[in-house]
Amino acid sequence: MIQTAPRFHESELPDLTYDTPVLVTERLVLRPPHSDDADELAAIANNRQITEMTSRMPFPYRMSDAQEFLARCVDGEHDGYIYAVTLADTGHLIGFTGLELRQRSGGFEIGFWLGEAYWGLGYATEAANAVIDQAFRSTGAEVVHAVCRTVNPASRNVLVKCGFTFIGLDEIDTVSAGRVPVERYTLNRASWFARKER
Repeated sequence: MIQTAPRFHESELPDLTYDTPVLVTERLVLRPPHSDDADELAAIANNRQITEMTSRMPFPYRMSDAQEFLARCVDGEHDGYIYAVTLADTGHLIGFTGLELRQRSGGFEIGFWLGEAYWGLGYATEAANAVIDQAFRSTGAEVVHAVCRTVNPASRNVLVKCGFTFIGLDEIDTVSAGRVPVERYTLNRASWFARKER
């Protein structure tokens, strides 16, 4: 049974602004995207297995798509915080993560994807934990939301490792795969804090 999440009017969304600092983890540097990421972005994003798991990435993913996305990031057109995920030791771009204010969730919704060469190494969990920590430490957010496709066990595993709780099924429209079934998850501040105290 599909359980549709409540929709929020823009005026009902909380003020969750914070500065966008560079985030450093054990193996990663998460930084604001810049225009010269285009070559690496176009190379790693042009993969149907990636684009069909996201809501807004087209396939094929061309250089023009990379340039357009990065221009929107640089111009601050995203309603939230977008991070380029890079390797700390080389600076190579390996994917993206972010927290966006989404009306469909009524608050922060986390998203992430990595180039196929970087799957299965724990990078997605490391990046996701960093932006979740930033949200709860730097804003008054009480909940972070997440959505993953029902056919995406890797993203589901990342969310579970980060402490998210499954709340139900829904459907969303995607650029590459049309309308698809998804799973919805939430992580509240109390649960996040309890995990940090362990």
